[in-house]
Amino acid sequence: MLRGAEFHHSVRVSRVRPGDVVKLLDGRGVTYEARVAQVGAREVSFEVLSRERAHEGASVDIALAVIKAPRFDLAVEKCTELGIRRLIPFIAERGLWREAADESGLKIDRIRRKIASSCKQSGQPFFPEIAAPASLDELIERLASYAAVFLAERLSGGTTTGVLEASDGPVLGIVGPEGGLTSDERERLVSKGAVPLSLGPFRLRSETAAICLCYRLLSGCSRPSRK
Repeated sequence: MLRGAEFHHSVRVSRVRPGDVVKLLDGRGVTYEARVAQVGAREVSFEVLSRERAHEGASVDIALAVIKAPRFDLAVEKCTELGIRRLIPFIAERGLWREAADESGLKIDRIRRKIASSCKQSGQPFFPEIAAPASLDELIERLASYAAVFLAERLSGGTTTGVLEASDGPVLGIVGPEGGLTSDERERLVSKGAVPLSLGPFRLRSETAAICLCYRLLSGCSRPSRK
């Protein structure tokens, strides 16, 4: 049964009617084929016809420095479609959105709605998590929980070859802000195990780098189970 925003989307946008057969996602890997049973004033009910559980993909997280909302949203949308497990916003010294130092500033609920919308559009059965914004210190504390950590850079000469094949757990990719990480921020991340990874010779916007890094890590991973 759908209520609230999902009711509005199904009735006002998708215009479902009794008898229509639709696909529903639970965000945890299960896709349902269902027939619309009844459309009420505030809710839609369904008859489930079948269900299918998707294979879990690679456990890849992306830590992205907080940037301006439209660009951050684009990174969220595309990384969601590609299949990341978790997105971790973090506050960098050169970040452009300094007021977003807490969860309310980043509007986490709005981003969760973006994630749900991207999953529905793409058919992605797993809804990625969106973490509360972290400081660099908090991000560094997380690194030990990953089998491999990669830091997106221009012309670093780094590579995923061999490292990802040998990993036996979740992988993290880190993308700095538009102005790049400071030397101190970079050194601190590298000293804690982050491996510089080249995304090419050109200066990419943060959202572009996040999408490219996400695809590269997901393509290279041996699909460890999500945790």
